[in-house]
Amino acid sequence: MTQTFVDAAGLAQIDRDRSAMIAEAEGRAALQVLEKLGDDDWRRPTDCVEWDVRTLVSHLVAQCEDNISLRTMLRREIAGRRRHRGKGPIDAHMAAQVEDHTEASGPDLVAEFAELWPRAVQARRSRPGLMRRANLDTGMPTAPRVSVGHLLDTIYNRDLWMHRIDLARATGQTITVGDHDGQIVEQAVRDLALAWSEAPIALELTGPAGGTWLIGSGEPKAVIRADTLHYMRALAGRDPDVALELVSGAESALAAARRARILF
Repeated sequence: MTQTFVDAAGLAQIDRDRSAMIAEAEGRAALQVLEKLGDDDWRRPTDCVEWDVRTLVSHLVAQCEDNISLRTMLRREIAGRRRHRGKGPIDAHMAAQVEDHTEASGPDLVAEFAELWPRAVQARRSRPGLMRRANLDTGMPTAPRVSVGHLLDTIYNRDLWMHRIDLARATGQTITVGDHDGQIVEQAVRDLALAWSEAPIALELTGPAGGTWLIGSGEPKAVIRADTLHYMRALAGRDPDVALELVSGAESALAAARRARILF
């Protein structure tokens, strides 16, 4: 093969300073979507099948609160496990988050997010190294354990980014892509490569924030092309039938790429 692909597993994990810069940019982008929500938008369904727009925004506010206060996070962890025994730990925690905001109006939630997100960014950045080195079970059978540092520096930014896409899709807004989006996508591809156990592939993601990467170790057995945002949604479980183009190589690589999931 003549084209050179970047080894995604060898990409550096972003540090807390770079993460804070990405978070500030993503917070501004998210607010541009939130501030355009009108009275008719709050009950619209989203790609998060159990959440409408208002519920999704309440999750974003609660996520900020958890970042700022470890006591609040622990309280919700306990409440979620007690009230939602049929759910996995992450889903139970998010259910407890939403329950804390059932009475809040949509505009009030937007105002809370605008005030809390910058504080959450700084709270995550300031967490000590000992805490950051602890490992967590993601609750996903196909995903490895992650460090608290990775959760703080990468996953929370990725979570807001994907929910911004959810909200834009639900309400017919244009999805804007800036320089920081590419860094979020790059870290997502890195996590994909670190968890990849199939035959190696070359992945071409097209459009803004895209790039070309080697996923897996060794000579790629196939080259697969996909739209960047569409494939990120697939990795988050939003689109199991995402359109993928087999540029060359083994047909079986398409199925492997479609079933891959990472933590968002």
